[in-house]
Amino acid sequence: MGMFSKAIKCIIPVLILWSAGGDYISGAGKPRFSIGVGFAETINAGLKFRSGGKTQMGISLGTWPSPGSYIFDWNSLISLSGDFYYHFGRQAFEQTLPCWYVRSGIDYMRLRFDDDIDSNMELHIRFGRDFYISEISGIGLDAGVAVFVMNESGLTPVLPAIGINLFFLF
Repeated sequence: MGMFSKAIKCIIPVLILWSAGGDYISGAGKPRFSIGVGFAETINAGLKFRSGGKTQMGISLGTWPSPGSYIFDWNSLISLSGDFYYHFGRQAFEQTLPCWYVRSGIDYMRLRFDDDIDSNMELHIRFGRDFYISEISGIGLDAGVAVFVMNESGLTPVLPAIGINLFFLF
């Protein structure tokens, strides 16, 4: 539990600092609920809040099942992600954010094995696009690079970061 609380202590100040540059979370737009899959946020569910004219902050919680193979042999994996989004370009609908975005964030992963627990934390930057299906739903795709700042699992320090999610506006 110690590493998990350390990760939360790292993510919360980052989100607060990101939001300090723009308007604070308010009724600037409808919150988004999303479900998705990606590296390193795993299979996840999250919320995104509009924090200014073209910015969003998001948080998600995820997991990844272990098939018991040599590479994926953990008993449990939990991920916690915090992200900042800056949207630009053309809007799909009058009340939506622009379709293109830059996403930066931090992901914490906790893997529990039979013998021990590994904690990993990475920072990422991604470029992406929202494809609106309607004014209240769509699909987001993004790709970029992730750099590990805490790496107990022995993964390569720099990896591709990718994600896809289905989102719904409340």
